[in-house]
Amino acid sequence: MAPLSVHAAFAVLLAGAAAVGRFTTFESSSLALVWPAAGITFLWALWASRSRRDLTTALVAAVPLLSAVNLATGLSPHLALAVAVGTAAQTAVAVYFFRRLVPSLSVRTVGDYLRLGLVALGACSVGALFIVLGVALEGGPDPFASFIPWLVRHAVSLTAIGALGIVAAASITARARGDYPPPVSDARRAEYALLVVVSVMLYGATFGAGSALPIAYATIPAHMWAGLRLRPGWAMLHALVSGGVLVLCTLAGLGPFQDLAPGVGVYVAQSFMFISFSLSAVLALSMDERRRLIERLYRANEEAKAAADLRDLVIGRMNDGVLVAGPDRHLIFQNAASERWLGPGTARPGEVWRRDYEITRPDGTRLDEADNPLTLALEGRVTERMDLDLLHRSGEVVHLSVDAMPLPGERGALVVLRNVTDERAHQRDLGRFASVVAHDLLTPLTVFDGWLEMLEDPHLPASERQASIGRLQQASLRMRNLIRNLLAYSLAKEERLTASRIDVGRVVEGIIDLRTALPGTHLPEVRFDVRAPHPVYADERLFLQLMENLVGNAMKYGRADGSAEVAVYTSVDASSGRTVVHVRDNGIGIPGADLERVFEEFHRSENGLGQATGTGLGLAICRRIAESHGGWIRVRNVEGGGAEFTVSLPGGADQLPEGVPLLASAEAPRVATP
Repeated sequence: MAPLSVHAAFAVLLAGAAAVGRFTTFESSSLALVWPAAGITFLWALWASRSRRDLTTALVAAVPLLSAVNLATGLSPHLALAVAVGTAAQTAVAVYFFRRLVPSLSVRTVGDYLRLGLVALGACSVGALFIVLGVALEGGPDPFASFIPWLVRHAVSLTAIGALGIVAAASITARARGDYPPPVSDARRAEYALLVVVSVMLYGATFGAGSALPIAYATIPAHMWAGLRLRPGWAMLHALVSGGVLVLCTLAGLGPFQDLAPGVGVYVAQSFMFISFSLSAVLALSMDERRRLIERLYRANEEAKAAADLRDLVIGRMNDGVLVAGPDRHLIFQNAASERWLGPGTARPGEVWRRDYEITRPDGTRLDEADNPLTLALEGRVTERMDLDLLHRSGEVVHLSVDAMPLPGERGALVVLRNVTDERAHQRDLGRFASVVAHDLLTPLTVFDGWLEMLEDPHLPASERQASIGRLQQASLRMRNLIRNLLAYSLAKEERLTASRIDVGRVVEGIIDLRTALPGTHLPEVRFDVRAPHPVYADERLFLQLMENLVGNAMKYGRADGSAEVAVYTSVDASSGRTVVHVRDNGIGIPGADLERVFEEFHRSENGLGQATGTGLGLAICRRIAESHGGWIRVRNVEGGGAEFTVSLPGGADQLPEGVPLLASAEAPRVATP
């Protein structure tokens, strides 16, 4: 149940409103100019309508309260009871229909205000029947003559005071939630003060005059001003106070309504009050609704702009290319990836689509314009995963997988491009790697099968048996090295590092001794030059793998005529203080087109395929090892033949990547037999 204190406050307010209404009558008539009790009773019941018990309490309490006030102010018992019961009945009807027509129980729009007025007219028509009955019981000559006065004064009061009360309650609730209106500027405060002064002057000159000049309309501009510039609650309050001035002046026999007949004066005064109040209310509610619509529009515009920015950011950062063209082939949108792959010669937004490249299918046949995915999409057909090759004037070839689809409403076409150039190269290298692995694994297995078959011969001489065992050991070593490379590649980046101080010269000398002493390698004669006074701080096992790959490649791809040279030396990067390890040979070098790709997985240069076998993983392993130490690896061709690999590694413990611990012992690593 609602607090009794609130019920008590409404009861006191209702008693005061009823008393005020009873004293606003012409001396020659018992008809009141205003009846504010109708509006107060409605607000009380509307507040109490949250529960049936509270609503019943409010309606039941209003009947004896209104009866007592009417009896105390000289109304007969029959009429006093009729007024009280009629007010309670019309209030119950008004609350019932208002809750259904305006579920929000608010007056925020002109529609809400008009619905409240419609409810007031209907409900007060029900209440007017009770006063007709009361006059009839009283023995009045024309009971129905009181119907219209009741309807007018009660409907005006219920609409005006009800609307103002609802708006004021909503404002108080919003402030309680911390939702305060924007601060009022000094200029706006001055305008409000001027409005008050002008209203006082207009009402004083119009309704305070001793003559009955028909100039009530002169006050209308003040109500228009209030409705256009004030918030709804303040505009309604301005109209209600102005109406109070009108009532006081009319009761005092002043103003344009003083010479009218009592009945006519009542209607005219009440009608003018309602018109001026409704004018202010409708204008203020319209302006308030307009402000909310503008705020929603700005908010929606900002949200749309944020969504568009997010969309552009996401599409711009996509790995796939996206372009949108209109039905006339004018470019609407193209992200950075699409522009990068299609080239700078394509159209700009708003321009007709053009291309600066030749389109072919993967088999090399030229693509007809009728089969172009964009053309097909503009014709309403969907294309999925069409593989195309773009040949630019620069000679660059871009391999694309294209999806295209028409936009709804024949508004153009959407084309999505996926660059599969790297995938094509990867597939080619993967195929080559598969053939290499198959060959390098099958060859030792074939050796195993052949020599094992020979070893089964009990009459095989001891010397040949020993030679067969040696060949089997070489085949096993070859298979083991291949498998070790595969494992090293997969672990080079993921394995947890533990760094130590490493003497580069000692590691390289150990590798050279091991490789030159390994039986059955058949390597050409190589002259080595090792000058490596600068240490590195790295994982011992991974650094050994790195140098084995680099030195081993320099030996494998060196000159076969006995003039091969391999130089290993170190230097210090002056800008970073890191140790730079150089491995240079005078062998076959690397084709220029492959300099950027030699560190890719499974890639092998064409000029090295016939000189030595391999998996195409050695240099990829080197790259992973260098990057795991926070460094890099590069290669360049040496003038006169050969290649030089350069690796940047930490030259001190403070240059190690975060999270890589340093062993307490800083001994140089021992070179283990692979």
